[in-house]
Amino acid sequence: MNQGKTTGNGAGADVSYFFESLLQDLHEWAGRMSRVFESREGAPGPQELDAQIHPLVDEFLDRKALPLVGAGFVAAKDALAGTPWHMAWWQGSTKERLLMLTVESAGETYSRREWFTVPLETGEGHITGPYVDFLCTDEYTLTLTVPVTANGTIVGVAGADVLVETIELLLMDRLKDIDPRATLLNGSGRVIVSADPQLAAGALLVRGWQGSDAASLPVADKDLGFDKVAVGRCGTLPLAIAVPA
Repeated sequence: MNQGKTTGNGAGADVSYFFESLLQDLHEWAGRMSRVFESREGAPGPQELDAQIHPLVDEFLDRKALPLVGAGFVAAKDALAGTPWHMAWWQGSTKERLLMLTVESAGETYSRREWFTVPLETGEGHITGPYVDFLCTDEYTLTLTVPVTANGTIVGVAGADVLVETIELLLMDRLKDIDPRATLLNGSGRVIVSADPQLAAGALLVRGWQGSDAASLPVADKDLGFDKVAVGRCGTLPLAIAVPA
């Protein structure tokens, strides 16, 4: 499985499809959020937005196909009336509202976060993590976000959080079908989930896989019992599956 190739049929394609389908669901969900802005004259205020977004979040979190730990909408700066920043996000089994202490802390908290800035800058969906989500879960998390566009302007991002623990439960058997030591990597070459018990979430396995055409790449840690990995892309996603070369 060479770096320049995408994962083929079977378990590798299943792993890609898992994330592709969730991003597609988010895009469809974002389209419904767009109508909150397009159905009125001028930008909505935060209370009006929350009242219309909350039922959409409830519906999304109630889906049984994938246990999500949180979901919601985060407004771009000055997209709403009456406030420069706003987050409408609910989390946990009780769907508790995530509250920011002040408007200033909200802007500082998420305006520089990858899950927020990348969809705004690229207009594309993005996968961030794994990272310890001190803002919401205090656990290793992936955040998937897509831009919300209204009348040709990006007004914010729609997103969902899924715990790495959940992904491990859902994808471990598929990784083992590829290789007993197969590892799902993020775009930076860090471990999301691995069938190799010595590779923990967040560990750096390999550097620079997205910019390389090499058949195999050296591992960052020389004490793993193997020196190189072959890396196969997960379609067009910023994810890859690595196996010892």
